[in-house]
Amino acid sequence: MYSVAIGGATYDVARGTDNNIWFRHNGGSWNPLNGDPASRTTSPPRIVEFPPGRAMTVIRGLDGEIWYSQVNSGSLNSWTSWTRLPAGANAIGSPLPTISSATGDLMIEAPNAYRAISYTFLRNYPGGLSSIGWTVDSHAILGTDAVDIEGNSQISVYGTDYYRSVVRNYFTGSDHRVWRETVNPADGAVMDLEQVNGGAECTTGVAAAHLGSQTTVAAPGQTGYADQQRVLIACVGNDGYVWESTSSDGGITFDGWRHPSGTPAPSSSTPAVSPTPLSNTSWTLNVRWNGA
Repeated sequence: MYSVAIGGATYDVARGTDNNIWFRHNGGSWNPLNGDPASRTTSPPRIVEFPPGRAMTVIRGLDGEIWYSQVNSGSLNSWTSWTRLPAGANAIGSPLPTISSATGDLMIEAPNAYRAISYTFLRNYPGGLSSIGWTVDSHAILGTDAVDIEGNSQISVYGTDYYRSVVRNYFTGSDHRVWRETVNPADGAVMDLEQVNGGAECTTGVAAAHLGSQTTVAAPGQTGYADQQRVLIACVGNDGYVWESTSSDGGITFDGWRHPSGTPAPSSSTPAVSPTPLSNTSWTLNVRWNGA
């Protein structure tokens, strides 16, 4: 389950056992998105606020392309028909949407059939949304034996290593280790690629989230900078349980891998991590177990 909070309201989305996208508003009842019970995807959906003030769900369609639907203006529970982005994603897992800290566009990445990452930008022009074609990032090679190949998870923060706003991608490499890729948010160009410290071995993709504002990157000295530099990443280890690690420097160094507090959490898919809705001062981690 993935969530977004907009104007005091929360929207949750998840993929049901019928392969349809289900949503709920403010913790209410679950309903098929668009009211359409037809199959839509075999990968988890993502949800993001884009453009500002509007919820958007982004999915990998059954055709391997990326589709999106938006909440209609002035309506809490009415979604637009599905719109497909330009063909060429060749996606084998969920798309990862992140607001570009440089341009305000929506950067969308997806793991492709070659175990690399394809990316594109969706722009909010007067009169509607516009997207460009797909580009393949050849630097990050994804793990080849993950239970669910969901690719990487993204955060957009101020990078103290580059003294500018950057996008950081976290993914399980073909060596089962967790890797961090730093990307220029203006054009998607790779700036750096390093293994995350701590020596984790993952059997799924990696989830990532930072605290603070999810749409505006804070620079040093600005309100919310310290919170936004706090990052949590999580994956399922080779013991079948969720492991997590946290950072306080924008996702450069982490404080060591551990099971979440309390009893260890088994999961049959990549965990989902998001800032707790409406507060953004703590993380919420969702797992899938026994179909729930």
